[in-house]
Amino acid sequence: MKSVELAEALEELGLDDSEAGQLLGMSGRSVRRWREGEAVPGAVEAAVRAWLTLHRNALPWRPDSLSVLIDDQVQIQRMREHAEILHVLLEEVDREGGPKTHWNVDFARRRATRDTAEVSFHVLLNGGFSPSTYHRSDRAPVETDRAEIRDACYCIAQAFSEARRANKALFDVAQYVAKHADIFVQDGPGSMSGKEKSDRIRSIAQVADDLLNLAVTAGGQKVSYQDFEVHLRRLHGLGFFPPGHMVSAVADLLVRRRPNLSPAELAELRRLAEDGRP
Repeated sequence: MKSVELAEALEELGLDDSEAGQLLGMSGRSVRRWREGEAVPGAVEAAVRAWLTLHRNALPWRPDSLSVLIDDQVQIQRMREHAEILHVLLEEVDREGGPKTHWNVDFARRRATRDTAEVSFHVLLNGGFSPSTYHRSDRAPVETDRAEIRDACYCIAQAFSEARRANKALFDVAQYVAKHADIFVQDGPGSMSGKEKSDRIRSIAQVADDLLNLAVTAGGQKVSYQDFEVHLRRLHGLGFFPPGHMVSAVADLLVRRRPNLSPAELAELRRLAEDGRP
């Protein structure tokens, strides 16, 4: 990867030198040197290419908000390695013309099924997934099942991608909250202690992760106005007010999903959208 390619990739991913350095386990100065002409290490190229693949497929590649906030380098490294593994899997299957077997993905039960086979998965804190177990009702698993399991993971990734695109408005709110968790309104004249401020930021970051989980769990189908309202009220209670236009976009999404909302529910959605503060 040339320096200009790295610069273009980081711009596409929305990362400045400091942010990229943190996610790579390096310093921002190192990233700047690579952008300015120093040779880009192979490990850095592998991570950045993996992030690009996931980003272009509407799949999560950033670690969860809290891990980034507290700079948990162990968890950040795990998520980086997970992204690289998924990147390789997706590229392999694409090179072969797509999955040979189709799997039905059930978000509610956290599993993908095909005939007598089942692959279960966990939803990660960053809104992604990790496969957990493989089971067959007709026989014991064998080594040659690896190709089927790979196809199952590819189908799960496709389902997550579709869910993220369908719930883009929710993801936009979650990502905004994660990025601006340190900007909130404080009630009362007294100033917060350092610990109080840190605790508040962590609580806001946790809501951001919960919103990500809500959007993924919905699988692009069943997010309700009440589900979103719970998290929005949590943010308001913490003094955090997402921009009104972003909340309105979520409201529009929910109205499209549920055209028979009652007048009271519609009024509440409008009120929540108008309750944002600059």
